[in-house]
Amino acid sequence: MAQERSERTRGRLVEAGAVLFDRSGYAGATLGEIAGTAGVTKGALYFHFASKEDLARAVLDQAEGSLRGACATLRTASSPLQALIDSGYWLVDALGSDAVIRAAFRLGREGGAWLGEAAAQGPAAEVPTQPGPTQPGPAQPGPTQAGPATAGGCAAGTQGFHGVWAGVVRELLSGARRAGELRDRPGGTGPETLVVTAACGLEVTFGEDCSPEERARRVAALWEWLLPCLVPPGAAALYRTRPLTGVPV
Repeated sequence: MAQERSERTRGRLVEAGAVLFDRSGYAGATLGEIAGTAGVTKGALYFHFASKEDLARAVLDQAEGSLRGACATLRTASSPLQALIDSGYWLVDALGSDAVIRAAFRLGREGGAWLGEAAAQGPAAEVPTQPGPTQPGPAQPGPTQAGPATAGGCAAGTQGFHGVWAGVVRELLSGARRAGELRDRPGGTGPETLVVTAACGLEVTFGEDCSPEERARRVAALWEWLLPCLVPPGAAALYRTRPLTGVPV
């Protein structure tokens, strides 16, 4: 019972942190506001998170888990290329409904400059003087450190949560190529690069004021242009470019 209550409190703090990071950015969100939004004391917050940086990492971790889980579910139900199309719909729906996903992108846009800021600045007003149970030992790398978002390879050069999303897109494209879904272009990956660029731009293009119907229309129009560049002649008709009913969000 106590463990379940602790997990629920932690979940509320992550959600509240996401709302405040999304609204005000990392620097603008205070731990006091986050605790108040979650309906807990700052002491309860510090029981779960040693610092604001730790909480931001938890938001990023949850966003990455949601993204990868949804894409894995889509992949088991269809081909890699169809899963990629449906993943785009999942993302734009999540941008409209999930503060954790929006906050992860905003933290990424802020460049990850906040990582390690507590160590660089020394003790701050919002760092507790008494270590909590989550403080001992070095912080574990989050998805904006040397993980899939920054470690080179498929997502090299793309930082933060944008790097996570770009990595997922490239993984699905690689799977599509192995499955023979993509047009054979010796020595040329231009269309695939265009797809990654367009996918990363979805977060910028679709704001909260864009209705679900308009988001679906725009994503469908995007794929109607991109698919013929990717697949062999005549194969575009084999793929559904409209949203799948029941796509997990």
